[in-house]
Amino acid sequence: MGEGDDAAGDAGGNGLRHWLFLDGNRWLIAAVVCAVVFAVVRVAVAAGVLAVGPSGNVPTVFGSGVTAGVFTLVTLTLTVNQLVSSQAFGKPPSLRERYEKGVDLREAVAEAGDRTTVPVDAAEFVGAIGEAIDDRADSLRASRRATAAGADAGDDLAALAGDLSGYAESIERVSGEMEPVRVISLTAGSDYARFHRRLRAVTAGADLPDPVADDVDAVDRLLGHLSVARQYYKTLALHQELTKLSREIIYVSLPALLVALAVPLLYRSNGATLPGWALPWAISAAVAVVFAPLVLLVVRLLRVSTVMRYTVSAGPFAPPEDWPWNE
Repeated sequence: MGEGDDAAGDAGGNGLRHWLFLDGNRWLIAAVVCAVVFAVVRVAVAAGVLAVGPSGNVPTVFGSGVTAGVFTLVTLTLTVNQLVSSQAFGKPPSLRERYEKGVDLREAVAEAGDRTTVPVDAAEFVGAIGEAIDDRADSLRASRRATAAGADAGDDLAALAGDLSGYAESIERVSGEMEPVRVISLTAGSDYARFHRRLRAVTAGADLPDPVADDVDAVDRLLGHLSVARQYYKTLALHQELTKLSREIIYVSLPALLVALAVPLLYRSNGATLPGWALPWAISAAVAVVFAPLVLLVVRLLRVSTVMRYTVSAGPFAPPEDWPWNE
């Protein structure tokens, strides 16, 4: 196998991981997993590994263990919902402080980006920061002509401006029409921290003209604002994701609980209400249904934990594990 095949294999693997962990529809993934559970149970019953006949302990398992598990899952969901809700509540002074800090951030971005207004949509706001960085990078491209000819600082600053413009263009693609996970993917990674370090290293001790120095200072501040804005957007998106999880678990837990209570009623002391050929299919389907709330919880938290794992850093530092997918 050649290098091209290896690269294609890696890209395909990363694409599958990206879809499974982030982009994939959570309901679709949960349905696939439940279908696999159904198939595994049905094969196990056909092979005689699992006994679902009247002499087995299926009524006991569903009547006590499974029912208790569903109730426990619902309780856990309510706890998650209370945790998310607690972040939205507050007394007037704290709410007023949050509002003022948000206004300060918007004004700081507008000033650094030389704009009169900035969008109110959180995703559009992030994109506006990228646009402002790109504009400042265009100004910095002229730094080589503005500084002394052949000066290393001018060459390095022009190269940095080119790289910075490419990075800003990816941030500019962010829009309010995108799925939240797509916005997080575009803004994830620690590139902003590395650009912050490069900017300081290139300009340290350099005698820059006032216009260039103003652009450098504005880019430095905008990179910091980008870090804050993307973390704030991530907070909003994850809060909505956890709230959606609570609602979906409630939706799925009700039929799962009804199935768990109904399965023991299929059995009698001298047999079952279903014919022998239908009982394995019914029990296999019941197992898949009662597993659905847990599967949905896992696939939702898989996305949340993946985002949290790779976007934990809010300051000018690179996390131990950086974002593994390039957009």
